[in-house]
Amino acid sequence: MSKISNNIRSTVAQLSQMYKPSLALAKSVLLASAAVTLSLMGARQLGILEPVELSAYDQMVRWRPDEQPDSRLLVVGITEADIQKLKEWPISDRKIAEILQKLDKMQPAVIGLDVLRDVPLGDGREELTKILQKSDRIIGVCLVTDGNPDNPGSPPAPGLPENRVGFADFGVDPGGILRRALLFMKPPTIEGNSSAQKHLCNDDSQVLYSFNLQLALRYLQGQKIYPKLAPDQSLWLGETQLKQLASNDGGYKNADVRGYQILINYRSKQQVANQVRITDVLEGKVDPNLVKDKIVLIGYTTETVKDFFYTPYSGRQQSNQFMPGIVAHAQVVSQILSAVLDNRPMLWFWPEWAEILWISAWSMVGGTLASRMAHPAKLTVTFGAVLSGCCAISFGIFLLGGWVPVAAPALALILTGGSIVSAERFNKAGYGKAISDRVKQVFKIEIDQAKKEQQVAEIIESDFFKELQQKKDKLRISKQETSEKAPSEPQEITASTPELPKVESQTDEYLAQLQEKAKQQKQRAAVTESENSSKTAACDAGGGASSAETKHDEFSDLQTKAKQMRQRRGAQKMIKDEKIDSLTDKEDLGGKEE
Repeated sequence: MSKISNNIRSTVAQLSQMYKPSLALAKSVLLASAAVTLSLMGARQLGILEPVELSAYDQMVRWRPDEQPDSRLLVVGITEADIQKLKEWPISDRKIAEILQKLDKMQPAVIGLDVLRDVPLGDGREELTKILQKSDRIIGVCLVTDGNPDNPGSPPAPGLPENRVGFADFGVDPGGILRRALLFMKPPTIEGNSSAQKHLCNDDSQVLYSFNLQLALRYLQGQKIYPKLAPDQSLWLGETQLKQLASNDGGYKNADVRGYQILINYRSKQQVANQVRITDVLEGKVDPNLVKDKIVLIGYTTETVKDFFYTPYSGRQQSNQFMPGIVAHAQVVSQILSAVLDNRPMLWFWPEWAEILWISAWSMVGGTLASRMAHPAKLTVTFGAVLSGCCAISFGIFLLGGWVPVAAPALALILTGGSIVSAERFNKAGYGKAISDRVKQVFKIEIDQAKKEQQVAEIIESDFFKELQQKKDKLRISKQETSEKAPSEPQEITASTPELPKVESQTDEYLAQLQEKAKQQKQRAAVTESENSSKTAACDAGGGASSAETKHDEFSDLQTKAKQMRQRRGAQKMIKDEKIDSLTDKEDLGGKEE
């Protein structure tokens, strides 16, 4: 068993050594990916990436192929040519009434009149009111107030019941681009005490349906499909949910989503449905099959009337940048019908946690590629290909009806890869090691000082140093005793013995030098240790051995010098004893002579 356990430990150690570089690399990639992902999520929360994400959304809308015109709709446009031909501006109430009568005879499913008639225009007011009251196929429009007393909104045409009126307002994004549609809402409360006339579209006590939703609901009633609200206040038409747009869905961040809004899933840039002019209707040139059981929308398509919008299709267009309001309504009506009757998907979005995983995954891909490839050209080509793949996958999801972040994962891919490459070059240049050593040196000053004091204390407390100190004390005592005996000695003898104090003084000086050298040796050891800590492992081993040998040699020198000092002190003692004996003999001889 012990042999097996040893083999297991050996195998684990070999594997750890083998995969240690890979683990270090994975750790650096994960750290860089986490830092970049958190930074991008913070930028998204602040709305910094919203313009880029919306631009990417517009580009994907332009890339998407146009669908066939919706045969369930017919757009009757009031063009500039119609105005010139009829020689009327605006179109009179009588002409509008005549158009409605001709279309009503062709038995459409519903007629949507996107022309404001809140005040009389020309003659024929009574005729228009009569046709609006008589036909239950006609849906009119009004404009909702924005809460400003100077903009109380526009009421519907007289004679229309409230259940056949819809507001024509859209939710426009900053920059004037139309991406969202309002399905129903409560009109805002007018600020202050306004003297404006109260009407349907500034009454904040009730919920209004939009013009396009009214048309879609009236058409679906013929298909026995009716709206219903779920407990979570989501709108359902049959088995289809028209999911409400949230403030942070897709590329939006903190968007104004008051009311019930959806993202417009445009059908086509050129022609959402069959389109004719009002003069064609007045002259009887319209095929009745284009009208029967269809949704007919009447509105201005000329730029003379400021009823047009920028759309995702407007980008990089020199002409035809605008979409008429009546065509935009047709886009929303077609979207609702196609979702309910044709299973055409509504645009959907990922939850926030899925978007974070999506961004983090591309961040790790970028970091891994950058860490595996050293050649700049190959790395650039690979990054270009992977970035194209990221955009292609996002566009493929968009074709399936999903809007996922595009700019954030692309930036995560680039930023993480760039940070890994920069870090590797920084370390290879030696800047990282130099900064690390400098930081270590700064933070280890106090530790090194403590080590120096400890080493000095060890030298002072060593037996060798204590022995030197004791010998110094003995020499000092001997010196004092000699100085006490000196006055009683004869003058000639005193003159012959000044050498002894000189020898003792030299001994004291020599001991002081030894102490100073011991302190210098401690300082050298501390400096050597500090220098060795910034070297490589191999250099540490060699340097450590050299430092150890140096310390051993210097302490050997100290021991040799101490031994020499002992011998010198022994010789001095012998000389002293001989002198004392000589003096004693002289004293004895003098006594005898006396």
